[in-house]
Amino acid sequence: MSDSLADEVKRLNRQWMESYVKRDVAFLERHLAETYVSTFPDGAVLDKKGEIEALKSGEVSLTEMTPLEMTAHNYGTAAVITGRSAIKATVKGEEVSGNYRFTDVWVKQGDRWLAVASQVTRIAGAGGEER
Repeated sequence: MSDSLADEVKRLNRQWMESYVKRDVAFLERHLAETYVSTFPDGAVLDKKGEIEALKSGEVSLTEMTPLEMTAHNYGTAAVITGRSAIKATVKGEEVSGNYRFTDVWVKQGDRWLAVASQVTRIAGAGGEER
């Protein structure tokens, strides 16, 4: 991926992470594709509407989502970002903070990038640290 495209998609991915902490539903409305699907560490799968509703309702609440590493790969009009992040969050009132691996898929439609899929997996070990 060219440096400028990699930087653009990484920047969008960081803004996406920040949108959860800021509860910026407008960012999600604008940058999640209508066919978006997210798979959570507990195996739950949400579409765009479900993910936005979970954030709006407080069912999913994040106070931190910091990327610790991020790599972007270009596949023409698609980009795949893999990385690791530190997350402080509760889901349905349960503490789920720790370190997580993620894979995010973006597709360029017209002049903008849309997130089409996300998979998040908790890193096993003490406090979510890698082994």
